[in-house]
Amino acid sequence: MIDTLGINWVYLVIPIFIFGLYLILSLNALFALRRSLITGVSQVLWALLIVVVPVLGALAFFIVKPAKNNKP
Repeated sequence: MIDTLGINWVYLVIPIFIFGLYLILSLNALFALRRSLITGVSQVLWALLIVVVPVLGALAFFIVKPAKNNKP
């Protein structure tokens, strides 16, 4: 039916793949943020960045990797 309408299936698969990538990266980053020692305003700002800026926000979180508590 899609071919009858002149719609190529690739144009349907690519957005689904991109959305899946966004969903997986964002959820993974949000759970990692929840497990981290970051609290307060920093945690809220990271969560907003992860959700509002698709893919790049989550990648930024994993690249920066906010410092963990280094207490002996």
